[in-house]
Amino acid sequence: MLSLDLNDKELFGNDAGEDETPSVLESYFIDLDDFAEFYSQTQNLCVASARKGMGKSALLNKFAYTLERCENDCTAIVIRTTGNALLGLGDFNDKDPAYLENYWKQIICKKINIEIGKTIGIALSNDKISMVEAAELEGIKNRNIVGSLLSRINGKIPTLDIELKSSFPENWQSHLNQYQDRHKDSTVWLLVDDIDAKYVDNNEYQNRIGSFFTAIRGLANEVNNLKIRSTVRTDVWNNLRHLEDLDKWEQYIIEINWTKRQLRDMLSKRILSYVQRKHPLSKEAQYRYVENYDKIFNLVFMSKIPWSGRPREPFDPIKILSNNRPRWMGQLCRMAARQAYKTNNAIIGINQIDEILEQFGKYRKNDLIKEHKHQYSDLDKLIDAFRTKSREYNYKNLLEIISKNYVFRTGAKKIPSIDGVMYSSPAQLGSFLYKIGFISNSHGDGVGFTHYYEDPDLFNTQININNELIWAIYPSYRKYLNIK
Repeated sequence: MLSLDLNDKELFGNDAGEDETPSVLESYFIDLDDFAEFYSQTQNLCVASARKGMGKSALLNKFAYTLERCENDCTAIVIRTTGNALLGLGDFNDKDPAYLENYWKQIICKKINIEIGKTIGIALSNDKISMVEAAELEGIKNRNIVGSLLSRINGKIPTLDIELKSSFPENWQSHLNQYQDRHKDSTVWLLVDDIDAKYVDNNEYQNRIGSFFTAIRGLANEVNNLKIRSTVRTDVWNNLRHLEDLDKWEQYIIEINWTKRQLRDMLSKRILSYVQRKHPLSKEAQYRYVENYDKIFNLVFMSKIPWSGRPREPFDPIKILSNNRPRWMGQLCRMAARQAYKTNNAIIGINQIDEILEQFGKYRKNDLIKEHKHQYSDLDKLIDAFRTKSREYNYKNLLEIISKNYVFRTGAKKIPSIDGVMYSSPAQLGSFLYKIGFISNSHGDGVGFTHYYEDPDLFNTQININNELIWAIYPSYRKYLNIK
């Protein structure tokens, strides 16, 4: 059997989808049916929503790679950027949503101008050229975005001061005209990742990020040949949906959730892709990720791993501990592989997984706090209320733990609002812990769980209030919190 280097960071791919080599990402990428809408050449606007670590950036990276290979339109202009990069192009201190909507449109046009300038070797980053005035936005409605912006630039440059114009190449007019002739009818694909990277749940950020979505919806429908793709965290989107301007957005949103089969295929493809890159002449490189997934897994993992009282396929504990998130799955496998390498084991077994779970749980708790602290500022202390306690509770016992170990110690009057709602009872906190995935409904076999995205109303059902459901601290967090 082929022996793989368990210490090679490339074995399970890059955790950051935006940093992965595009050709490598494509080799192990798994498509969901809903991605067809994201890829559609006729859809002007689409936004992917998901929890952190679910593959939003990877989707954007993979789609950009497809576009840049000219599979459909070799004259298309593909612009990849981030929310922070766009914010850095302007001053967003104004709080008025109407102003911010127009300002976002100006900033997006500025970004397109700058990217065009880079392509043709003319520095168009100066605000006198790149910044489209609010009044000028009316002039590009129902017109092609590239032709409109280039015509405006062509008219602006001659009016600039001599010192600024002297920084342009002498033949700038020729460069601009040639580009305009070739691209005046081109499609611009604007791909914006992490628009909510530094989101804080207050009015300023709600207006700032909410107005971005209003702006891109307006631009996508007002100008020709502009197609916009973006990503947003599910928790942030849920906090913005009350904004009046976003009430027509459901048609443009796709939600990323992975099934067990899709995650298994993804991990199988990651390992197989590595084998094909590093050992292309081996017989294992000829495996097929669906038909031979067991053989592929056996290159890295024991064929059976004891979990919850009986031997199971290695993917079962990996899927459970990663909580259905591809990034967590990659991190778990990489940590276990490194532990196996350190202890001179050729493959990963339950011991290596168990040995890294405390550190893995620490990372996951930190992830959870970073992801949801804007919804509940005291989340760290709430989670710590379960440290060294039981792993499973019925409804009554869960509320008792929250009341005794958190509410009583904190003081009800000091408990912050939960998702913008004033605290009123421990049941609110229990429901929130279910929403963010710290607890899930256990099926009793150590493998099956019902998650919030599968049944959002489960915690508030009468069957739960009657103590007929079991809530488990999710396995990812247990060892770090010393929960037995």
